[in-house]
Amino acid sequence: MIKDLGSYIGHLSGSGRLARVKEESDTQLEISAITNMENKEHRNEARTLVFEKPSGYDMPVVTNLMGSMSVLRGLFSGFSVSEFVSSMYGASGMQMVKGAKMLLDSKPKVTVNAMKGYEKLSSLDELPILKVWPKDAGRFITLPLVITRSPKDGTTNVGVYRMQVYDGETTGMHWQSQKGGALHSLEAMDVGAGLKVSVTIGTDPYNIVAAVAPLPHGVNEFAFAGIARGAGTALMGCGEYPAVPANSEIVINGHVDPSEMRMEGTFGDHTGYYSIPESMNVLHIDGIYARKNAVYSASVVGFPWSEDAVVGQFLMDYLKPMIKLVNGSITDIYLPAEGSFTNMCFISVRKRFPGDAKKAMFSVLGLGQLSVTKIIVAFDQDVDIRDLSSVMWAMSSRVDPERDVQVLRGTPTDTLDHASALPGYGSKMLIDATKKSAAEGYARKWPDAISPGAGTEEVEKKWRRIR
Repeated sequence: MIKDLGSYIGHLSGSGRLARVKEESDTQLEISAITNMENKEHRNEARTLVFEKPSGYDMPVVTNLMGSMSVLRGLFSGFSVSEFVSSMYGASGMQMVKGAKMLLDSKPKVTVNAMKGYEKLSSLDELPILKVWPKDAGRFITLPLVITRSPKDGTTNVGVYRMQVYDGETTGMHWQSQKGGALHSLEAMDVGAGLKVSVTIGTDPYNIVAAVAPLPHGVNEFAFAGIARGAGTALMGCGEYPAVPANSEIVINGHVDPSEMRMEGTFGDHTGYYSIPESMNVLHIDGIYARKNAVYSASVVGFPWSEDAVVGQFLMDYLKPMIKLVNGSITDIYLPAEGSFTNMCFISVRKRFPGDAKKAMFSVLGLGQLSVTKIIVAFDQDVDIRDLSSVMWAMSSRVDPERDVQVLRGTPTDTLDHASALPGYGSKMLIDATKKSAAEGYARKWPDAISPGAGTEEVEKKWRRIR
């Protein structure tokens, strides 16, 4: 079992999915540039990189922890979301008992207290924090697990929100308005209190993926990690601050005054653009702690392909059974990395009644993080939504713009969408690229698509001999 970051790095090394950079490497642009080259060269099978000698630091830097799709699938192969959904909603009583036991076994447990075995650092300047892109406003912590606790009901949220380093004791908190951390900040303002924050840098891959996953509000990320891991997440108490994973490499405790805002950015983001500076909360650091021989974790995002593209596509496939549970007409869903995930979504639909494709698209807009999706296109099942040629053929041949394109105005959008006139507020487009039936007002007959048909095996063998 992978117990922590160190054992995960060992697992990657043993499977040939790790490269060690032994030469001195600069944290200011060089490490991120090398990581970006690795991602562009190998796309969704990039290696994890360990930079053993970051310039001016004794602490190694690891990037691309989630850069390989095959590694992610292997890690999460022990738990099937589809099987879990079936166990919770199936007809069999024993299946439901199995699902309930899985939930109980995954419950996080506080097993260790108060930073035992950690060294206290004097400031953020002791960490090899990267400057990722040339026009970034400075150094950014790019793979933090930011942990907050609701001042109202005590529920915990874990999210990966970048943190711009202002100085050795303060950072920006880039939790967008629709994220759980921002909600807890608003709740703290409502009750007139500050918000205690814990940050983990470096932990096992199950905790990291769970923190990135677009889980419904109120679902505990560490519980989800425990289900995927097959064992409950061990947490470490931090006194008045939220508990953190007991296997954390680095822990930051701090507090946010919800009324204090400061400009954050620019930052080279996964959209392929530099995000525009905007006002964000500020984290004041109360303590920084590191294990002996700790490794600093970082992620490099940008125009695809990059690590976040791999994680996003993996999670969409992994969580697909939950989406099908909400709407049984949806048979497949795909968010192209080139669409920055929230800008474009393709769905495959098994139409059961007139207007079912539109109903399916509207249901996507009711699914948590997918609610900010800008463009949704629905296709019939004969279209491979992961193949651009198939997608473009269906969109150009099955869409009548007046009938099949619907624009929704005055809707929430991703705050990183630079096309909308106002940040986080704009419009959406729904495109029905399915074949229409007579019940949907289509009076003509759809022509048959050209196909070689059955019984071409011998012809194919002959072609292979002469090609």
